[in-house]
Amino acid sequence: MKKKELTKLSREFRVVGSRFLTTKFGSEQADLTRFLNFIDSNDILLTFIENNTSSNFDFEKINEEKEWNGKYQLPLEKSEEISFIYQLLKHIDKSKNFLNLSFGYGTGNKYQAHIDAFNHQVTIHLINYIREYLEELTLEIPLSSVAALEESTPQIFISYCWKDNEFCNLIESDFAELGYKVTRDQRDIKFKESIKQFMKTIGKHDFVISIISDHYLKSVNSMFEISEVMRSHEYKEKMLLIILKEKDTNFIQESIEEENPSNFAAEIYSFSHRINYIKYWEAKEQEYVQEIAGIRDDVNKIVPLQELKRIRNILSDISDFLADISDWNNTDLATLKKTDYKAFTDEISNFIKI
Repeated sequence: MKKKELTKLSREFRVVGSRFLTTKFGSEQADLTRFLNFIDSNDILLTFIENNTSSNFDFEKINEEKEWNGKYQLPLEKSEEISFIYQLLKHIDKSKNFLNLSFGYGTGNKYQAHIDAFNHQVTIHLINYIREYLEELTLEIPLSSVAALEESTPQIFISYCWKDNEFCNLIESDFAELGYKVTRDQRDIKFKESIKQFMKTIGKHDFVISIISDHYLKSVNSMFEISEVMRSHEYKEKMLLIILKEKDTNFIQESIEEENPSNFAAEIYSFSHRINYIKYWEAKEQEYVQEIAGIRDDVNKIVPLQELKRIRNILSDISDFLADISDWNNTDLATLKKTDYKAFTDEISNFIKI
């Protein structure tokens, strides 16, 4: 198998594995079937399972001997454990009895707690063994192939307002689970490196995930990032937008500190609201002009005038940007998380062109 194909397989396995590990009550049986179908339909993964299978386990008998809320005794030997967990999942898939067999792993009366505990005490081991196997296969490919792969790996940047840092952490973590490394300003700027110079490299990325909020649309740094992306003729193909809504605060653990929570969501679909954002930047320009006019020494005006230039660049782009994103078929955060960011990963996969 070629390096690109193996990398694609690893990434797709991370997606389906992550979906099963985080399955919700009511979807656990379907997500299990999806997980097993992915393994059974791939020759590499199925061969891995078969090579680690030396015996068949009688789960009808095992379940009879086990307490109804007892845990399965996982084998100590690696190969046996792989085979045991895989056969157990196949048994659960066939019997459609996921919920009952997961009791005893969690605590309390909530079904979700038992499902989560089962997956993180049993299923996780099989997933980690398969991930380890795929990584080993990757290391066996010559370094020349690795270099070629790195050149074809898409460069992804997350554009966000620092006030929305919790959302950025969440999305970065989700993408890491899916096998993607992303670039972001706070983490990737080296000590004493210029933030402005760093932001000018954004246009060179293959994709830009923009977390659009009211904060974002009123941030000089965020909108400067957008102006850099818009320099590219293919900027619309680069953009992967997440338009935040009020309910999206449910996804972050820490509450967002702000004086007016009602202004959290990005209001881009109403013409009057888009006008308000344009007026905001016009007022910001006038504010800078008036403040600079109060500086008597022309030498001391140089840096503030450079900042005013950034404001004017934003102002020249804001109308087109708002019109563009309000017309696109954008996907909200809730839908993206529910589908493991399928709308985004499909775009990225098309870029890789296996």
